[in-house]
Amino acid sequence: MKLLLLILIVYLAYRAGKSWLMRNLQAPARNGSLNPRIDDVMIKDPVCGIYFPRREGVEMRHGGQTHVFCSPACRDRFLEMQKENKRA
Repeated sequence: MKLLLLILIVYLAYRAGKSWLMRNLQAPARNGSLNPRIDDVMIKDPVCGIYFPRREGVEMRHGGQTHVFCSPACRDRFLEMQKENKRA
């Protein structure tokens, strides 16, 4: 009888421990900590072709479109190219 009671207690402890572990291992997946949110996208500069994070870019509206450049220098080169295209 004591052996049967001991087996029952061990089994219940095992089930409780397994339940607790499964709950704690799955909790981060539910709140997204194992799957971090992407906070920015990489885009290509239209002038030099380099990829950079959009949030670090220099935005400019030109011809009804928004262009994003990796630096003010690339923005200025784009404007020069547009002036040259208009002259030709």
